[in-house]
Amino acid sequence: MRAARFVLLVVSLVASAAQAQTAYPSKPITMVVAFAPGGGTDTAARLIAKEMAVELGQPIIIENRAGAGGAIGAASVIRAAPDGYTLLFGTGSELSVLPAVRSKPPYDSLKDFAPISQVGAVSFLLAANPSVKAETVRELVEFARANPGQITYASFGLGSTNHLISEAFSSKTNVSLMHIPYRGSAAAVTDLLSGQVQIAFDTASVMLPYVRGGKLKALATLSPSRTALAPDLPTMAESGIDGFTFEGWLGLLAPRNTPAEIVQRLYVALASVLKAPALAETLKERGVSVVGSAPKQFGVFMSSDVDKWKEIARTSGVQVE
Repeated sequence: MRAARFVLLVVSLVASAAQAQTAYPSKPITMVVAFAPGGGTDTAARLIAKEMAVELGQPIIIENRAGAGGAIGAASVIRAAPDGYTLLFGTGSELSVLPAVRSKPPYDSLKDFAPISQVGAVSFLLAANPSVKAETVRELVEFARANPGQITYASFGLGSTNHLISEAFSSKTNVSLMHIPYRGSAAAVTDLLSGQVQIAFDTASVMLPYVRGGKLKALATLSPSRTALAPDLPTMAESGIDGFTFEGWLGLLAPRNTPAEIVQRLYVALASVLKAPALAETLKERGVSVVGSAPKQFGVFMSSDVDKWKEIARTSGVQVE
């Protein structure tokens, strides 16, 4: 009798566990964005969360947890239960670049998260104040070589994505540039527009409105091919700088040890959403090219991206305490 009861108990528990898994999600999901509301990452997250909520049949609540270059938001997801109800809408900034430049990284991006999907790639471009006497990348390099240290570049801050891109550009082209760090993109662009600094690498969505208005001039895109947002803008390779390709990225991740079934459920929902032409077009208008990779592919991509930024940080000597 006791054996029979034990068997029934085990069967009941297994059935309950299976039912719980198939019922996912059964309550609202929180999607953490590690940056302030209103920015490019936040906007993309809200667009995608709205559509995924329909696909999953549960609300998705955006929670902005900004600070420390994205580390605060990312770390909060690591501490969450691995049950699929707390996700990170992450970027290469806090998941690839930040761990590469920190002397004591706050987390291991490859071990502390379960990758779900790379949502998209983000175009960067090189722009200059109109006062700069260069209309092409080649002319800029020639001027910088003839005038060492006279070209100033703006970054989002020490150890930021475009700080490392700029250092890589200096190394690749053998030029000496002067770094002027700011607290974020908005402040950097403000001084670029006024001529306080001369050049900057920033996202296409930020720079192109000023380029179209004649307030800045774009010299090249850092994407492997020309961007649809500015088809006349040459790539770095077309500008004579081979092998200089950088793109930001957006992706969806869960805490490590999140069950594979839940990761797959989220991936399928996201992949379905990203196939919608209207959403893809909206993201493209914001400088995001849809990728929609599977979890394993996203993990491989992240590993390669982390290695790339670690090497740039090492060779440039950029390190932040």
